[in-house]
Amino acid sequence: MELCSNSLKNIIQHKPQVFCRQPGEPMNSIEFYISCHIFKEILECVQYLHELNPPVVHRDLKPDNILVAKTVRNGRYIKVADFGLASLHSSSFVSHTKGVGTRQYMAPELHFPD
Repeated sequence: MELCSNSLKNIIQHKPQVFCRQPGEPMNSIEFYISCHIFKEILECVQYLHELNPPVVHRDLKPDNILVAKTVRNGRYIKVADFGLASLHSSSFVSHTKGVGTRQYMAPELHFPD
């Protein structure tokens, strides 16, 4: 177990103040670089899950479920968490995401009825 004191949700909320900009103003090059690095680590985490045998589909990837560690471990600050809705991907076509996850972060075609 590793204690991660922040989530991506907290970072997104506080990032404009840290970089001295108003919400809605464009990012400077340093903030953009940091954001791209965070995104790259998230993509690498998802790629790792999808390359497992059998592949794992997270199904609830959102800023609340992306944790940020205070110290680097194994070359990573970013951790994907909350696998409560995760499923194993099978070779036969099965809907892995329809009706599962947080509506705000779902593709519109996957929205389930209210």
